Amino acid sequence: MVAHITYLSENSIELKFGRRLQDSEEYAFSMQKETEFQIESYLHYQGKRFVQRFDANSYLYLTRMMDYFNLAEGSGSLAEALDKSRCRFFVASYDTDWLFPTSQSRELVSALLEVKRHVSFLELRCPFGHDSFLIDLDPLAALVSPFLDRAMDGAG
Repeated sequence: MVAHITYLSENSIELKFGRRLQDSEEYAFSMQKETEFQIESYLHYQGKRFVQRFDANSYLYLTRMMDYFNLAEGSGSLAEALDKSRCRFFVASYDTDWLFPTSQSRELVSALLEVKRHVSFLELRCPFGHDSFLIDLDPLAALVSPFLDRAMDGAG
């Protein structure tokens, strides 16, 4: 449930739920009530769905590996690590993504430019946070498809 919050943006949570109550017009002021707010009901539902579809421990391992991963380790810097690559890069980010913020994408792009690699970058505006790429597919597909087509044709 906690992880799911990072997939959404503050704006999308506010628009979808605000401070609306689940089954009442007035606050219960009770710690015994498990889902007083609509957001709580949604998070409980998503949490239950998640553990039905995934081994909960797999999520712990994946997040730990993401924390450990450092592309620059052993290379001196991110730019030096990327200097070994010979491909074209397309980096896209979403302005409301808390999990992989645009600042990290810009850091990657800067390192690629430092070593004179071909890189295209675009920050997409979308209110859905990290889940934007799952919810609003068309804008990203319109950018990725031509990039991949060029790469497959050998032009990239």
